[in-house]
Amino acid sequence: MMKNKCLNKKINNNFNNAAHYYSKYSLVQKYFANKLLNIIKELEPQIGEWIDLGAGTGYLADLLEKDFMNIKVIRIDLSPNMLKENKKNSQTILWDLNNDLPPYINKVSLIISSFCFHWLNEPEEKLRKWYDRLVPGGFLIVLFPNNESFPEWKDTCKKNKIEYSGLSLPCINTLKKFIKENEIFLIKKFDYKETFPNIYKLFKSIINVGAHTSLSRRKTVSELRLMQKKWPKDQYEKVNLTWSISILILKK
Repeated sequence: MMKNKCLNKKINNNFNNAAHYYSKYSLVQKYFANKLLNIIKELEPQIGEWIDLGAGTGYLADLLEKDFMNIKVIRIDLSPNMLKENKKNSQTILWDLNNDLPPYINKVSLIISSFCFHWLNEPEEKLRKWYDRLVPGGFLIVLFPNNESFPEWKDTCKKNKIEYSGLSLPCINTLKKFIKENEIFLIKKFDYKETFPNIYKLFKSIINVGAHTSLSRRKTVSELRLMQKKWPKDQYEKVNLTWSISILILKK
């Protein structure tokens, strides 16, 4: 429990420190926010209470409010600095999602969570608790990087006996054990590849959005040099990082 508290504090500090620059560097997150918007438009959720869990600077909530004129999205996040970056007059709640949802959040038409779920303690259990807050016909949409993400990084570490410092990410098959078959509306998986001139720029891009919290020790200079040398290069001598993104949609 103490380990979780220390990790959660690091996560919050890192996102707080990145808040001011997050919108500039969160290219992957913005790409999938737009993809989520298109999915939600097709679903046509009920008018009612819509909530964005781990809303960050509010990019996805802003997209939804622009497209659905009668909706005001409630934005919940652990980072006060992230919430400060939301547009004026946004409805925000400062809250640690490891503590379930605020008790007054109930009978919700749409719950969305993008690039947040995998940071939580025991995320599988959160899924069930979030689902229980929906109204009949309501949707829960969770987007997260899954355990198939970052094969280049993992392989480089494994082949060169360097500790992999990325977080353990959720597996969609494991999540399915916590939900009933008839609750699953849709599961989608996407790959997204980023390209960088070197691994130093790659890791800097992770730091820029505050997503560098790790249980591992910091890499030594020699380890980083070895990773740069051994990381697979494309035809232009650049390095890639491949995200595997899952979108899980449940309907009550």
